Amino acid sequence: MGSQPFQEALESCRANGGDLATAKDAGEAQHIHTLLSALPVEPPPSGQRRFWMGLQLPRRHCSQQHKPLRGFLWTSGGEETTYTNWAREPRGTCTARRCVHVAVSYPGGSSGDFKWSDGVCSPGVDGYLCKFSFKGMCQAIELSGPGSVTYSTPFNAKSPSLTLVPFGSLAAVSCEGTPAGGYVLCLEQGPALYGWSTDGPFCAPATGCSTGNGGCAQVCVDDGAKSHHCQCHAGYQLGSDQHSCQLLDHCQGHPCEYRCLNSWVGFQCTCPPGYELAEDGRSCLDADECARASPCPQLCINSPGSFRCDCAEGFTLVAGRCQDLDECSSQPCAQACQNTAGSYRCHCGEGYVSSGHSCIDLDECVEHPCQGTCSNTEGSFECSCGGGYTLAADRVSCAPKDVTTTLLATALGLMSAGGGQAPTPAAAPRAQATPLGTTPGHTDPTATQSGRRGGSLRTGQGSGTVADFSSGSSSPVTLPTAREPPGRDRTPNQVKTQEEGRVWLLPCVLGSVAALLLLLCPVALFVYRRHSAAAEKVNKAGDFYSWIQAAGSSSLRIPGKAAVCNPAADNYMELEANQTAV
Repeated sequence: MGSQPFQEALESCRANGGDLATAKDAGEAQHIHTLLSALPVEPPPSGQRRFWMGLQLPRRHCSQQHKPLRGFLWTSGGEETTYTNWAREPRGTCTARRCVHVAVSYPGGSSGDFKWSDGVCSPGVDGYLCKFSFKGMCQAIELSGPGSVTYSTPFNAKSPSLTLVPFGSLAAVSCEGTPAGGYVLCLEQGPALYGWSTDGPFCAPATGCSTGNGGCAQVCVDDGAKSHHCQCHAGYQLGSDQHSCQLLDHCQGHPCEYRCLNSWVGFQCTCPPGYELAEDGRSCLDADECARASPCPQLCINSPGSFRCDCAEGFTLVAGRCQDLDECSSQPCAQACQNTAGSYRCHCGEGYVSSGHSCIDLDECVEHPCQGTCSNTEGSFECSCGGGYTLAADRVSCAPKDVTTTLLATALGLMSAGGGQAPTPAAAPRAQATPLGTTPGHTDPTATQSGRRGGSLRTGQGSGTVADFSSGSSSPVTLPTAREPPGRDRTPNQVKTQEEGRVWLLPCVLGSVAALLLLLCPVALFVYRRHSAAAEKVNKAGDFYSWIQAAGSSSLRIPGKAAVCNPAADNYMELEANQTAV
């Protein structure tokens, strides 16, 4: 009882460990009815008293007529309910705070009793209802003789009329004819078993069962001669004071594996969390939480009395969820790493092949990508060409360095091969054209292999000048001046003969040039067509052709001038030897 505003009443309940009372169902409403009906108070002048209950419409919340609580909320939380008892529809508002009270009429009651009404929260009403929760309760004390009991609860409430007394309450017992009273405390005597610190009987007469049942809690047996003894009903046993009765302890002997709960009809075994009772009702078995609806996102691992969650390989558990693990952050691959859901992939760059986490260099030269010589490198390859050729713009083909020399060599070869009138030494083999690369019908595998690697091609026993050409255009190569081969000793007569030969060489050369110019026109046309056909064949086959001058003395001789020009034969041979060396 006390006239307090709604907020102060709420804080008072919470300060003692409770909250304003709720009436979420008919059972809770009946408790309120019983309590308020038995309230020993004088009737107010108005004949009605109002009590705050734990229902309010907070500020900035709108009333909602379609809901059972009309938008109001319980102060203990939520708005769930199966029971309402509105006296009238609450006022519709979205700005003001509204609080609910229950009204009771005195005496006799009326049809409007225990109805709910909303109103402003600031003025005080006649009292407020608090609701508390306790781990256990004690039965009210029964007196065996004249006297009274007053209970003091942990929430500072005093009452003589409680039917169940909260755990921790203090009872003051006063008996008639006793100069001093006594106090007993409601406490826990065992698992789920609560009772008073001192057993009865309280205020029992000295002898006989006629007064106050002889001080016995249940059954008093009169023995005559003003003596008696107490007994208990089935399911109970006599206390140590021989007057009180206690529940029969069916848990004596520890019949349960874990915990035994005693009751007046017997006992019940319980198990700790994570275990369940076996079929014998006494033993505890591990409860396999993973066998039921899996509580884990991926993997559930059962353990005795519990379980734990885990994730599949490639995932990690974060805040109860399995997230993909980025394996690439630890750089497991030699080159490139691609993360995937639950795994990863390793990739290698161009020029490499994958081998698990490693990258192995790919030998591109196995496929013969170069027209000349192929050199494998780390992750790639390089092409090179033999003497007389240079690497083309595509970096794999070979182009000739000197087109002019090609033309001249071709003309000389044609004249020699066509039976020209210049004498040909019997010991000198004919020059023959040998293609580079793989050409159908090639009869010299040694020369073919040598040509692919860019080396000199050899024909017979003599070493000739390698002249590698194609249809490409490049600057002509100037031939070096012929020098004496090493190891040759020359006498003064040989030197003189050479000098005389050089005097005759000029008119001989001039005559030869005049005759050669007359032949160049048809020869040039023939060579041009032959070159065009060879270039087309090279483009189709992806290969180049070379003409190799045979070793020995020159077959190019002007008729009638052999004796004059003969001294120059050695010079021509020296020129061939030098070009072969180059």
